[in-house]
Amino acid sequence: MSSSNEALQYWLSLDFYKATRDEASSFSEEDIAQHLNPEKRLVFGTAGLRSRMGAGFDRMNCLTVMQASQGLCRYLEGQFGKEALAERGVVFGFDGRYNSKRFAHVAAAVFLSQGAKVYLYDKATTCTPFNPYLVKKNNCCAGAQVTASHNPKMDNGYKVYAANGAQIIPPMDSDISASIAKNLVPWKEALELLDVDGECYLKDTSKIIDPYDDVLATYLDQMYHELCRFPEENKKSTLKFAYTAMHGVGLPFTTGLLKRFNIPDECVKVFEPQAHPDPEFPTVPFPNPEEKGALNLCLAFAKENDCDYVIANDPDSDRFTACEKQKNGEWHQFSGDEIGTIFGDFSILMALRRGVPAEKCLVLNSTVSSKMLAAVAKHYGCQYTDTLTGFKWLANTSLKLTKENPELVHCLAYEEAIGYALTMAVPDKDGVTAASVWAEMANYWRREKGITLCERLEELRQTVGYFANNNGYFLCYDPKVMKQIFDSFRNNGAYAKSLGSSTIAGIRD
Repeated sequence: MSSSNEALQYWLSLDFYKATRDEASSFSEEDIAQHLNPEKRLVFGTAGLRSRMGAGFDRMNCLTVMQASQGLCRYLEGQFGKEALAERGVVFGFDGRYNSKRFAHVAAAVFLSQGAKVYLYDKATTCTPFNPYLVKKNNCCAGAQVTASHNPKMDNGYKVYAANGAQIIPPMDSDISASIAKNLVPWKEALELLDVDGECYLKDTSKIIDPYDDVLATYLDQMYHELCRFPEENKKSTLKFAYTAMHGVGLPFTTGLLKRFNIPDECVKVFEPQAHPDPEFPTVPFPNPEEKGALNLCLAFAKENDCDYVIANDPDSDRFTACEKQKNGEWHQFSGDEIGTIFGDFSILMALRRGVPAEKCLVLNSTVSSKMLAAVAKHYGCQYTDTLTGFKWLANTSLKLTKENPELVHCLAYEEAIGYALTMAVPDKDGVTAASVWAEMANYWRREKGITLCERLEELRQTVGYFANNNGYFLCYDPKVMKQIFDSFRNNGAYAKSLGSSTIAGIRD
């Protein structure tokens, strides 16, 4: 754009939501250069979109969501045809963040305007796992969940699932991105379905299918039948669990499945100050249960209620973490790798218990996760594989391997960032199932051997060896800087040949 005024006018010619039009109109010259430059448009990747909310091509707003949805719609039409979209449909859901419902309605309007069948969880906020679950269960063409998971409150996102229910992988992301670039002008037919002079919700929701009640019932039932091994024994639980939803959506789903697993109500203590969706996340500076201090309030609540464990979801309930009270009264917060190892051990044992041959049991984790899972798998004689970072690779790899060999049984996929998939009925991480299996597993080891989960982990270490990890991260919000960092890691494509005196045998990127 040759001038700030031209850039502003171009934005205003596209944006149809009053709040962001007003925001853009108040921008300074610097703001216009930063946010209204079309060349700085949000990049659509394998994680879809994720950014701060607000006016601008580089932010999450009604316009960028509509553009992404239009590109996705045209891409899916090219892949499946309009008839398949009308018959099989697409799935949309949203979390409890600011604008999430609005963005989901905008996305739904795009697909409705083209005659597609639209499943929109509109009755209430939903956990992210409900999206891939329904995509796979109903053989839909795709799904998109409006969520920023455990990001800060200013952020939101648009997470896309492929027809197999797993997150998209290359080249699908770049193909959708190219389709978005060809569909930047809002479609008149979609705008006509939205209350663009008001809150930008659908004027008429009679054309959507709201699957909330049906999916809640079928999900709880299916997860119970696939994963609950000791329904009668669970009724006699002697352990107490303090639960936090971290100001997110998890409460009805996680407590609902715990109840379905027959964990007594009196054994589940809900931490009410964090139990319900709140886009402000008022009690935590960063709503990620991995963060140091994020569980402090729930830990204090657990102590007051004499609980044995704290179990926690992140705000969209696709992740899970836990703490255990030690004999000295102190609390141990498990790392993602520790949880993954304990889950892997238990899942393999349960598969063997029901007659699955060891060599038919499959466990997976990402390459940045601990190799203790590989050692556990070797100990039992099971199959193990690792993948590149991200659940998109874990889920797609498991689906591929079990399709090639139908006798292969998925036991666990996990990544160290507290994501766990205990069944491929949800081809993504699922913190809801993780919480219930954790509760059953803790009771199992207490009942069978009189030990805690920390003690079971120590038994595994004595058996397969000790594995150390030291994980950390850096925050970077500028895509250009991020690219420069990774280009530097890659030595601009000329990968390093040696490390000190050692020759590098191979590189995985």
